[in-house]
Amino acid sequence: MPPTVLPARLRRGGIALGVLTALGVLLLSHTFGRAVPTNSYRPLITADAIASGCYPLPGDAQLDGLSYQVRWDEDLETSEGERRELRGQYNLVDRAEAERRLVDSFTAVGFREAPETGAGGQRVLRRGAATVGITVTDLPDTSEDTLVRGEFVLDLPVAQLAKDDPVCSLPASTKRWAEER
Repeated sequence: MPPTVLPARLRRGGIALGVLTALGVLLLSHTFGRAVPTNSYRPLITADAIASGCYPLPGDAQLDGLSYQVRWDEDLETSEGERRELRGQYNLVDRAEAERRLVDSFTAVGFREAPETGAGGQRVLRRGAATVGITVTDLPDTSEDTLVRGEFVLDLPVAQLAKDDPVCSLPASTKRWAEER
């Protein structure tokens, strides 16, 4: 049986339709399968957990003299009652300098160093009935080229939510995570 031959008119119409379809696809292809631009390619930088004032440090102390990141802020039940534990990391300075700057942040608002030290060499500061404990440790294998050099733990009196601000309801800002570590 001989192959079927399309009339020339149908072949030309099919070619023209094919060319128009290809041209249409090329012209519109930039809109197919692409994400809608949201301009949110990077996550928003959250508010600083201390500077935000949501859960202030005792005496409204600020860690202005230290480059740091707060990693965790929670209230714990201890043998002395409920206490606040704020964990962070310090940058660009050695352990001794980070500890000095943390102590200075509290002495600037009226805390004084107590003669005793806490567990593990914790520095203890007091202002009236308020007690603050500061523990600072180096991260291993850091150098002058390393940004994060160590960790600190602040043992603080419990702080209540200090203001009604939407940022205070964001765990990424307050570092008060709902789930367990």
